[in-house]
Amino acid sequence: MSSIPSNLARVPNMLTAGIMHGALSRTSADMFRLQVQLTTGQRINRPSDDAIGTSAVTVLDDIIERREQRLRNLSHGEAVLNNVDAALGDLSGIVIEAKGIASSQIGLGSDAQTRDNQARVIEAMLDEVRNIANRKYQKIHLFGGSNTAQAPIEGLGTGLRYVGEGNGLLTDLGFSRDLPITVGADQAFGALSSRVQGASDLDPVMTGATRLADLGGARGLGIALGSINVDVAGTDITVDLTNAHTLQDVIDTLQTEIQTVDAGATVAIDPGTQNRLQITAVAGPITITDPGTEATAADLGLAGTFPVGATVGSDVDPRIMELTPLATLTGVTVPLGTIRLENNGQTRDLDLSGAVNVQDVMNLVEGIGLGIRVEIADTHDRLNFINELSGGSMSIGEVAGGTTATELGVRSYNGSTDLALFNDGLGVQIRSGSVDPVTGMPDPAADLDFQVTLKDARTFDVDLAGAVTVQDVLDTINAAATAAGVAVPAEFTAGLAADGNGIALTDNTGPGTTTVARLNGSFAAGDLGLDGSTTSASLVSEDRARVAVDSVFTHLISLRDALVANDERGITLAGEKLEQDISRAAETRAEVGVRSRRVADATLREEDLRIQDLGLKSEFQDLDFTDAAMRFSMLQTQLQAALSSASRMSQLSLLDFIG
Repeated sequence: MSSIPSNLARVPNMLTAGIMHGALSRTSADMFRLQVQLTTGQRINRPSDDAIGTSAVTVLDDIIERREQRLRNLSHGEAVLNNVDAALGDLSGIVIEAKGIASSQIGLGSDAQTRDNQARVIEAMLDEVRNIANRKYQKIHLFGGSNTAQAPIEGLGTGLRYVGEGNGLLTDLGFSRDLPITVGADQAFGALSSRVQGASDLDPVMTGATRLADLGGARGLGIALGSINVDVAGTDITVDLTNAHTLQDVIDTLQTEIQTVDAGATVAIDPGTQNRLQITAVAGPITITDPGTEATAADLGLAGTFPVGATVGSDVDPRIMELTPLATLTGVTVPLGTIRLENNGQTRDLDLSGAVNVQDVMNLVEGIGLGIRVEIADTHDRLNFINELSGGSMSIGEVAGGTTATELGVRSYNGSTDLALFNDGLGVQIRSGSVDPVTGMPDPAADLDFQVTLKDARTFDVDLAGAVTVQDVLDTINAAATAAGVAVPAEFTAGLAADGNGIALTDNTGPGTTTVARLNGSFAAGDLGLDGSTTSASLVSEDRARVAVDSVFTHLISLRDALVANDERGITLAGEKLEQDISRAAETRAEVGVRSRRVADATLREEDLRIQDLGLKSEFQDLDFTDAAMRFSMLQTQLQAALSSASRMSQLSLLDFIG
């Protein structure tokens, strides 16, 4: 508080005036600051008012701003999830209705015309399900996964293709783990891509041009580039591999440094395995270690001692990447040949002879526009062919006896193909365990599935009991022919079709007709696509092992087509598949509900924390009006007293004291 000293009367008038002016100015300044605080309601209006308090307010402002943004994110996320939930509810209702239609069209109560009329209803439902899949909120497609900018379902031919990707759009919601606010259509509507998983481990070999980034490393952690310590016959050398890019860079750098001590030493790729490095020491043993915590030598499989002679390191796991040359793939003949790709009723013979690396194969397959995509397996040791087209079934086969699809391990119909995958998962119905109704004893004759009649009129019966794979079927047919006295393979043989896919029964017994006929009411020949006859050299079955996309779109399309064709068995199968779609939609909706609840709970917590932060900020920044009013009154009294004192003192002079 400013005051005027009582001894001012005994000092020069100039000094008295200065002191009184300063006291009045300080009091006025204090009153001005207090007036500003009373006007704004804030104790701190600029940093100089309270440096420590200002610092605290600045930190709290940042925290509050981030909380407010997070609350906006939570509000938006909750709105998106609510729309996803509503869309899934609409989807469930439609699929349940479609399942009801399928159930009502089985049995004697329906005829071809009724089923054709219901097919039109299913067609309308299919359009509505597509609209639901492409539904959006505030320009965000709810079922596009992480790719929310474009509609996730697009038409391709007569099928539907999923172009979304990822598990969902992520935003800052304040959780320790990311919580997607959208859903991938593959999760809600089914697996919108089915794959032919590579059956062959292509295990690429290393060359000097192999990039270090394409190696899994001896520890399975890639290659960490750094320096390594090399002891050559007792002489220590530090080799810097930081700038190495390819395997040849490592070989050249390491060999150059080692040869400064051991002129005859060499570093090369092991010619036997071609998946590790080999060091040949001449002057003495070579020991390689990693300095400190670096692991370059360990990742290159070179940590250890290499005695005199040629010694190999550890497998550094060459991986298949987009730029991996096809010539380095094990078991693959280059240049590649032609493969046959079929999907949604369209067939393309694709010439891969111009492909140099894996990326070229990907681009060529993508370029034919059949809704088929090639991807590298997660294990980076094989290729997968993906069918992205709902409503279409994919087949990958050979052309004119070629072997390219087989060598790549992606032929969709081969000896190891499981019979359970035939006919869209329905499998192959094989008779077994038949019992004679009279004796009650096993009746093997009733277990026979089909009869093969050769061109020379000889016949043999086939019992497929116990067959699990296509190769089992081929072996069983050939064994039945041999048991009937037919020379295999001179007169007859069962094998894979040389062109396309299927089982080929090659009959060399002369002119005539080769026929396959069912026995005992077995569906096996029909399920294999073998029933029929031909006068050609080979009776080739249909490809019943095509890869179809397991989605609600596929099942609705199948139901529609089965209704149009008056196919009761197809209607039954499609109805069973729709039951899976109902369960999938319910499970996805439950998961979305859990996410929405987490967002709602997080919103409440965030609002509570925001209120706490605002309260703490108020303690630093806001003004106590009662205290301020009292201080303002005191300053007014002080100013009035100061003005009165100054007025009286300014009237005194030296004569007053002399007198």
